[in-house]
Amino acid sequence: MRVVTLPASEETLKSLKAGEQILLSGSVATARDAAHNLMLNTGHVPFDVKSIPVFYMGPSPAPPGRVIGSSGPTTSARMEPFIPEMLKLGMKLVIGKGEMSDGTRKQFLQHGAVYLAATGGAGALASTKIVTRKIVAWEHLGPEAVSILELEELPVFVAWDLHGGSIYNRR
Repeated sequence: MRVVTLPASEETLKSLKAGEQILLSGSVATARDAAHNLMLNTGHVPFDVKSIPVFYMGPSPAPPGRVIGSSGPTTSARMEPFIPEMLKLGMKLVIGKGEMSDGTRKQFLQHGAVYLAATGGAGALASTKIVTRKIVAWEHLGPEAVSILELEELPVFVAWDLHGGSIYNRR
């Protein structure tokens, strides 16, 4: 299993293949529904969407001595209303769980974006791969605040690649 270090180069994104399991290291931003609403309605995206992937995740509170609590992915289909605008802003990499629509998949291909799937139900394990967390916007949203996380070898699967491959429909 190879380690992909963020930010991922265009060459790295092109090399990813649907079904491949990788270990992701580097910075990601957390954002879910409420944060996306604020980002797109205010025009303020508090991170560089072109180089920092979005992880659809809202962590639970950190237990004593830990950086973060359980950190499982959010169902990506919930985020589809926000994806077209984020892709227009230059988003190239997303982490979530579950299938999204064919229309969204086509938009990812048109914009040269890759979708990574984290394992649902493994949030406690995922939290052990997060070494730092810094809330960068809308702290009042609690788990839906935008945070920058530093990952150290978080296991994910390439769900959609740049070549039309998908783990969800292997025909």
